[in-house]
Amino acid sequence: MAFDSKRIPDNLVTAYRENRCALLVGAGASVGAGLPTWSGFLRKMIEEAERRRVISGDKVAEYNRLVDDSSKFLMIAGGLKEDLAGYFDDFVEGTFVKPEPEPTGLHEAIVAAKNLKFVITTNYDLLIELAYRKSGQYSVPVCTFRDTGEIQRRLSKREFFILKAHGDAAKAGNGIILTDVDYRELLYRQRAYQSLLSAMFSMFTIVFVGASLADPEIKLLLGYLADEFAPTTGPNHFALMAQEDITSVEETRWFKDTKVQLIPISKADGYRELTEFIQVLHQVAATP
Repeated sequence: MAFDSKRIPDNLVTAYRENRCALLVGAGASVGAGLPTWSGFLRKMIEEAERRRVISGDKVAEYNRLVDDSSKFLMIAGGLKEDLAGYFDDFVEGTFVKPEPEPTGLHEAIVAAKNLKFVITTNYDLLIELAYRKSGQYSVPVCTFRDTGEIQRRLSKREFFILKAHGDAAKAGNGIILTDVDYRELLYRQRAYQSLLSAMFSMFTIVFVGASLADPEIKLLLGYLADEFAPTTGPNHFALMAQEDITSVEETRWFKDTKVQLIPISKADGYRELTEFIQVLHQVAATP
């Protein structure tokens, strides 16, 4: 059964219909293609560091204990990135690029959602741009956090683009945002990037897809939004979240602190409703 269109708020349909909507795609959107979640990525880093013999014994055991606590993710990432040192870029490429993962139905649904003004992803993989290329759209621009001038130009001209907000695994040597220091530097000290994020979240309705409350970069982004915007200004944003993972307190705080309204979805069939939601949103908005 397709996602019930009545579960999509009217103001979201209106924003999408009027080309004032964008997506923020998190790690959960890549799981169907065989790529790791945050915890899975950290476990692979531990295995790689042990294989490279840059950590061993008690340190391996300590990392493995800590990785079960999502509040420790950024701390672990920082330690492992330092441990891997010169091996880190090759590890990122080997995890996200060399397996040659294929876009899923979710990525195809994103491509088919023609009214989107841009797609932001916190993922390092190439799945979104590959999906556009497979559809014949070879010229879709892909920017990273370093391309502030190009992002600004496309925003001002209302031209579609993909923003890989935390780096590109195919260009790992140009910088991957992973540690707590990396994220805070990007969100709070890079003035040009701050201005662009502010413009995106103040001008457009953003829908979080495949994001988790356990993802540290999502927590930091929401904290930044709470600092930047008064709860009475700008558009509402939305996040698709598994019903089983939502508490009433979290739902209230997301909305009151960051103007992000949660839309419950099911975990059934590998989060099938993520794909159906995007398909139905496009269909409903196209209906006169």
